Formats: sequence, C-alpha cells, structure tokens
Amino acid sequence: MRERKRFPFWGAIALPAGLLWGPLIGGGIGYAFGNVMIGAAIGAALGVGVGLSLLAAAIVVVSADI
Repeated sequence: MRERKRFPFWGAIALPAGLLWGPLIGGGIGYAFGNVMIGAAIGAALGVGVGLSLLAAAIVVVSADI
C-alpha cells in the first residue's frame, strides 16, 4: 500500500503569510518613499499573488504521481 502524501507546510501557510507580510513590508517601503497606504496596498496585492502561486505549487507537488 502506498503511503499517502501530506500537504506541504509551506503551501498551507503561503497565503496567510502573504496576507500578513505583504502589507507590512509594502508599508515599510511606502514609508521610505513617502506614502504608506499605497505601499501597503501594493505589498498586499503582491503578497496575495505570491501566496496563491505557492499554494498552487503545493497542490501540484502533492498531486503529482512521481
């Protein structure tokens, strides 16, 4: 019997981490350039995008029949 693959931890935390760290890092960069809100908004969008990409990669990894 084959061992069941577990979902990768990095895939499970990718989206929440992107939601958390994206606005924080973007807000910090925005503060350096003079507009915290725009920096946080751009950071949040990038964080969600990267989080979704990593989540999709984790789904591919766990579903691959290698």
